[in-house]
Amino acid sequence: MGSTTPGWLALPEDEFEERYRPPRGFTSGYLHRVLVRALGPAVNAAPSDEALKRKPLVLDLTSPLPPRLRFYLYAATQHQSERQPGTFKIQLSVGVTRDGKPAPPRAKRRWFDRTDNIRPIAIGYHPDWNLFILWDADLHDLNGGFGSSKNVQTPPEIVWSALAKDISHGSRRLHGGLTETIVAARPHRLVEALSLRIDLSNESMCEGLF
Repeated sequence: MGSTTPGWLALPEDEFEERYRPPRGFTSGYLHRVLVRALGPAVNAAPSDEALKRKPLVLDLTSPLPPRLRFYLYAATQHQSERQPGTFKIQLSVGVTRDGKPAPPRAKRRWFDRTDNIRPIAIGYHPDWNLFILWDADLHDLNGGFGSSKNVQTPPEIVWSALAKDISHGSRRLHGGLTETIVAARPHRLVEALSLRIDLSNESMCEGLF
């Protein structure tokens, strides 16, 4: 990232966590810094402090990743689901209206922003497990978009496998009969996980799954 590399990118992990991890709740500023640190040299230029506070975060990237991606990053949590205990989830709360304008708080439906043909990435980060989870964004705003606080979940076995192997993927059934493949990875495998996430999403589109 050259001479403009911010100091927080070079901090040792324990010092970064001490300085930037909030005592409660996980701000966009913290989560986005974790993301940029994980991507490392794959990021062309570090975003500004103001950009780090906003969701979504658009990053300029290097090959093998696309030139730009739009990250919808949320803190992932684990909860007791009636269908599957221990499920991990994020809650989608930010999006645009069907005509591409920022969705107001009272908007009933939202879509991921695809302005300038920048692919959206629906991603969660679990700070305690130090793990990223990547969902198929295209499946979650299909047709009618998503509600103001949509739960997006992953079975716990995908997370446990990634914790053991550093990267993993697996499938789950969605409402309507669609199958989603979810990717999870440790930070040092995030570039690989993103490439896999994009390949899997492209395969779904090519196969006409939605």
